[in-house]
Order: sequence, then structure tokens, then C-alpha cells
Amino acid sequence: MPATGVVTLDGKPVDGAQVVIVPAGDGKNGANAVTDASGRFALRAYPEKDGAIPGDYKVQVSKTVEVKLPGKLDGGDAVRFDYGVPGKYTTADKSGLKVTIPEAGIKDIKLELTSAK
Repeated sequence: MPATGVVTLDGKPVDGAQVVIVPAGDGKNGANAVTDASGRFALRAYPEKDGAIPGDYKVQVSKTVEVKLPGKLDGGDAVRFDYGVPGKYTTADKSGLKVTIPEAGIKDIKLELTSAK
């Protein structure tokens, strides 16, 4: 079923985030997506077709940001990788994010992340 939505962090769209849903119970496949510049995503359970299998899911959202550091390392630019979203959202069991995909699909999933502790 179609399953689309938007990811925001402190009210602003998150570009390039990985959205992964994992079954809250037994069975069923999960699904994943990558957000666009407006934070929008379309979940996909199978490579050949958009959509997710109806059911209850836990959600994780992650994003890696490359930070250039001064100097060189092994002949290349020195870099560090940071979370682009707070770390608590990067694990489905700890994110606190949940979604239910109904039989008819869903087009307004809102994953509203916050940087507040």
C-alpha cells in the first residue's frame, strides 16, 4: 500500500535521511526510504514497487553528515562523520516513533523529530 510522509527536525525538513520501518510484532517485511530536500519520503518494502505492507511498525530515522577537518589524513582530506539527526532516533527500539500502515495505505506520515533532550 502507498506509504508516504515527511521528516522534520525542529520543524524544518530533513534532506537525505534514511527512514526505516521494522515490524512491531512478528512477520511482515519492513520498508525503507530516503527523504528529499523537502523532507518527503515514499516507503518501499520491495525494490520493484513503492509501498509498505499494512501493519504496525517501529521507526528509525538516521542521517550521516560529513564534516571536513583541518589538515590531511592518508593523502586525503581529514573528515569526521556526525549524526544529522539526534542519535536517539537512529534505533527503532529507542526512537519512540511508531506508524500504522492501514490497508488503504497512508499519505501523511509525520515524523517530527526534535533536538531537545
